[in-house]
Amino acid sequence: MSKSSSKESLITSIFEKVLAKVKPGEDIKRKLMMVYEEIKALIHYCLESRGLINFETSLQGSVAKDTFLKDEVDLDMFILFDPARYDTKWINEEFVNIITRCLQSQGYNTILKYAAHPYVTAYVNGIEVDIVPAFRVDNPKNIISAVDRTPFHTHYVKSRLLEEKLRDEVRLLKAFLRAWNLYGAEIKVQGFSGYLTELLVIKYGSFLNVLKAAISWRAYKTCIEIEEYYGNEKACKDKFKKDVLVVVDPVDPDRNAAAALSIRSYACFKMLARLFLEKPAIEFFETSYEVQANINEIAKLIEERQRALGSCIIILHFNITKNSPDIVWGQLKRIQRVIKNTLEKYGYKGVHVDTWINDEMSRALTVLELMDCSDYEFHMGPPAYSNEAISFLKKNINAIIGPWIDDKGRIVCIRKRKHNPIEVIRRVIESSVYTSVRLEEIKKIVSVDDVKAMHDVKFMMWFKNFLLKKHFDKIMKTLI
Repeated sequence: MSKSSSKESLITSIFEKVLAKVKPGEDIKRKLMMVYEEIKALIHYCLESRGLINFETSLQGSVAKDTFLKDEVDLDMFILFDPARYDTKWINEEFVNIITRCLQSQGYNTILKYAAHPYVTAYVNGIEVDIVPAFRVDNPKNIISAVDRTPFHTHYVKSRLLEEKLRDEVRLLKAFLRAWNLYGAEIKVQGFSGYLTELLVIKYGSFLNVLKAAISWRAYKTCIEIEEYYGNEKACKDKFKKDVLVVVDPVDPDRNAAAALSIRSYACFKMLARLFLEKPAIEFFETSYEVQANINEIAKLIEERQRALGSCIIILHFNITKNSPDIVWGQLKRIQRVIKNTLEKYGYKGVHVDTWINDEMSRALTVLELMDCSDYEFHMGPPAYSNEAISFLKKNINAIIGPWIDDKGRIVCIRKRKHNPIEVIRRVIESSVYTSVRLEEIKKIVSVDDVKAMHDVKFMMWFKNFLLKKHFDKIMKTLI
């Protein structure tokens, strides 16, 4: 057997194993449709008994398109209203209350969530059902809210993914992305949406071809079209100048279906695509295992980092005041970005920051590790022959070491830092208004007691992964 045919055989075997794990069977599909019909009948009764007319109920999302993964099942039920009879104010104030009371009266647990406007999530026999109000429009150019576009997306994808094999190719791409936390367009992930994965398979014909194409993508310079609205890449990129990757929405050519993709997620996917094509392995599809988190082990790891690298850990405790994931994550990511940029401006090197949120979305912990946490800094001044040299000497007369002139003729010194990191962080947060999170405490972690005080099993597992940064550990052995 040739080397190429051996690799093809290996890839086929990997894909078969992955699909066996992620492809839903007919029993799951029947259960989903039973739940859909059950909730649909109840909603129709509740709305019609109040004299509400001119609405339609339809199934949308990955279940409607048959591209969903077996262990990530949820139903997107859209209630489409006539915009001539109902408006956004009615949906925001009346619809969600009617649906919530209706479902709760029958014993269903519900949660109010937010996207383009509020929608209701119900939990039925272990299945999450999102009941989303939208407006019935005849053209995506006439949408009133962003969700009004969804039925057009569903229709387009179903018309192009007619073969089961193509839908399975979408599942492979979703499973691959999910294994690396790249699946989802929400702000928390900033990755590939379900709709984007479907468009990529429609464009390239298979999961493997998507990976091959990704190798030639160029950040901020690639435009992918299915229906050829723009006709050339320059015209397309002139339209979407700031997006790392452009995939023109065939339903609405003024929209980039990849707009949510961050440069980090894009870069990670490109690298993984190249790695898999070079050395395919089942590990690329495996979700990261949960690292066991022993408090004493974590405390020892922090102590070793402090001793060997001079690093320090600072944790910000936030209370979440608004249960809207995109708003919360958006504000926390902005906090992360501003803190990191400000600390680096003040001379702190190697700032790594990330955030954990509990399942109830009531508490968030933003964790920073500063690789250079000394009270002193190496301060580079101007050339000694410049007009600014004397001024630098005067400003640094109390330097701990120096000033002296280095081999390149610059004047340098080692001085005590002017900015304490915790004070910097506090000023950064206090200088802005955040509506969804409230800072409770900023704490520097210096002992095992500090670690114990944070104890939460899920956080501790997340925290250990934060410290180890072994993002690619599961595939490292395949690269040897």
